[in-house]
Amino acid sequence: MGILEILTIVFIVLKLIGTIDWSWWLVLLPTIVSLSIYIIWFVFASSIIGRTNKKISKGFNDDFFKRF
Repeated sequence: MGILEILTIVFIVLKLIGTIDWSWWLVLLPTIVSLSIYIIWFVFASSIIGRTNKKISKGFNDDFFKRF
C-alpha cells in the first residue's frame, strides 16, 4: 500500500467523522492521481512492448525468408 492510498483512507476517515469539510473529489484526489499514474504507466509500457514485438517479429521474418 502506497502513500497515496494511505492518504485516501485518512482523508475518507476525516471526512466521515466531520473533521474536514472538503468535497468528495478532493478527498478522493490521491486515488485519482494514483489511478492516473497507473494508466499512464500501462500505456507507456504497452507501447514499448508493442514496438519491440514488431521489431522482433519483422527481424525474424526477414531472416527466415533470406535463408531459403
